[in-house]
Amino acid sequence: MEHFPIINRLHTDVLEERYGKISSKVIKHDNNIRISHLIDKKGISRTYAITFFDNKKFSNELEKINKEIKKGNPIGKEFRKKGYSIRKNVIDVLIVTLSNKIKKEFKTKENFAKVRLSEFYANKGRKNPEIYGIVAEVYSPDFRPPILNATDISQINPLTEMFKKIGISKKEVWKRLGNDNDWSNLSEKHTKAKILSLSKIFKYHEKLKKLT
Repeated sequence: MEHFPIINRLHTDVLEERYGKISSKVIKHDNNIRISHLIDKKGISRTYAITFFDNKKFSNELEKINKEIKKGNPIGKEFRKKGYSIRKNVIDVLIVTLSNKIKKEFKTKENFAKVRLSEFYANKGRKNPEIYGIVAEVYSPDFRPPILNATDISQINPLTEMFKKIGISKKEVWKRLGNDNDWSNLSEKHTKAKILSLSKIFKYHEKLKKLT
């Protein structure tokens, strides 16, 4: 099983290798949140995707991309089409209980699913990297079993907001994500920022409980 790619390779790339063509079925997309299903050609959802924007303001270029994504284009594919490199800062991996509604979309009898929360980083040329939103990917049990593994845990980082509080910039986070997510020489700062992130991440847990 391929581990979660944090650099450039898209989630839809991985899904399409297994299920064929994947399209996005958008349920909601406003200034706060995007809710969609990544569905295969049979109409089965293989990932239930929730993106939290929290009323953030985009740069002019990201706003143009966001408008295209609102039309139903998958997030990663649209950024890649516009020439952006993509990295994902994983901030948590957890197991959630599925509602009957989501189970029906997944065509599963399984009661639990694995979820990965990550900050979706995008960068183009020599510009500063930007975060489009915090993406929760709820995987269908057919795609990923609801089990956490060592790689899942090792990929977890603090929120960028908390990195910034201890003096680590977005550029540095971007750079380290591209270097095997290696924080070995900043382990104390990394741990401190993780602790600072906990309360906010728990709030995302609560939001997920209401949406799954």
